[in-house]
Amino acid sequence: MQCTGLNPGLNLMPKQIISASEMERYGYCPLSWHLDLKGIDAEGDEVNTGVEKHKEIGDSLKNLLVEEKKSRETSTTLMTVVGLIMTLVTLAIPILWISNEDDLSKLNLGVILLILGIGWMLVASIFLYRLLLSTEKIDKLRDDYKLGESDIETPDALTKETPVLKSNNYNLAGRPDYLIKNKEMRIPVEVKTGRKPKAPFFSHVLQIGAYCLLSEETFVTKPSHGQIRYGFDNEPHEVIWDSKLKNLVTEKLEEMNDILNGDMEAHRNHKRAGKCNNCSRRKGCPERLRG
Repeated sequence: MQCTGLNPGLNLMPKQIISASEMERYGYCPLSWHLDLKGIDAEGDEVNTGVEKHKEIGDSLKNLLVEEKKSRETSTTLMTVVGLIMTLVTLAIPILWISNEDDLSKLNLGVILLILGIGWMLVASIFLYRLLLSTEKIDKLRDDYKLGESDIETPDALTKETPVLKSNNYNLAGRPDYLIKNKEMRIPVEVKTGRKPKAPFFSHVLQIGAYCLLSEETFVTKPSHGQIRYGFDNEPHEVIWDSKLKNLVTEKLEEMNDILNGDMEAHRNHKRAGKCNNCSRRKGCPERLRG
């Protein structure tokens, strides 16, 4: 993991940790984010549906990683058994070759080794069957979620103690749905359950930018981009991680901290009645537009 120095521009930030998901809510509407902090919960069937779908996706990804781990363990065991079989057969054949009817001890030893080899072949066939079933299941899961051959991991797999990415420099934390592992680089991926837009929403770009910042802070090599997936039936949107997006993320972090410190007020950031009507916190919003 990479160890970086303190950022001079952020030394005055408070110690309260801001999550990447909070940044998504702030990008959607600062007032909606602030209402959430004040205890006004999101309402609506779409909220519950989204939570359930997101949990289903998360469970499926965990099942995939568990199955891949089992497959690796089965493969290792199978190779060990095959090695044992080769050793037994290699010993049995020359013993049987040089033995004769008068030397029963050698003949019996060779036969016993050969029988043991055959027995272990039966054991190997069981492990091979398990491996084939596991491989078939893994291929189906990867096809269903269009993951290809990408080497993926979830934050849970990073460390048992810290299943969340954290940055002390930016007082930021978060856990993307999964990470694509490319050598020392980790590309964060966020999966959204709603409809696919023509281009990623600003709030979603801000959230994946937060995950890219966390990846840059946590790992040796900073990510080249992040991915936003609107379901698994569509191709992912790639969001380039560059200085422009990094500056935007840190700028919004400062705004959020100013609000938390009482140095700035949270207000609605748009003039669209339709957006207010679709907001899950519209009932408790004092600045709601009607139309």
